[in-house]
Amino acid sequence: MELFVSVSGVERGKIDIQQAGDDGFHCEYASFRGSFSSGTPVRVFASINHGSRSSTVHDTAFVWVEDVTTSRFKACLVQGGQGAGGNTTIDWFAFQGSQSGVYQGEASFTLFTTGTKCSQVAFPR
Repeated sequence: MELFVSVSGVERGKIDIQQAGDDGFHCEYASFRGSFSSGTPVRVFASINHGSRSSTVHDTAFVWVEDVTTSRFKACLVQGGQGAGGNTTIDWFAFQGSQSGVYQGEASFTLFTTGTKCSQVAFPR
């Protein structure tokens, strides 16, 4: 199930995941209500939400997006541990071009398998 809210140049919504497969892995496409225009990349940010009624500790979960176009994107979720299934929501926010008060960018990391790495990100003033 998807929920949408639309403002010019910006869309946001939710994807309710009832069960993330037997292996804890699930991908689902979400379509934008009003397609973005071509020529400028669409940026999509996603996060995991277990709902306000959840009272249990959750195992690790990772979310990412791929196959982003001006009309849709694919959101993927993988959950670790035993998992209780159900009640997982992917909240997403998509925008195109400059938006007042919104900054986006990247931080690159080399491959590592242990320890912690950090990168400081400076926002424009």
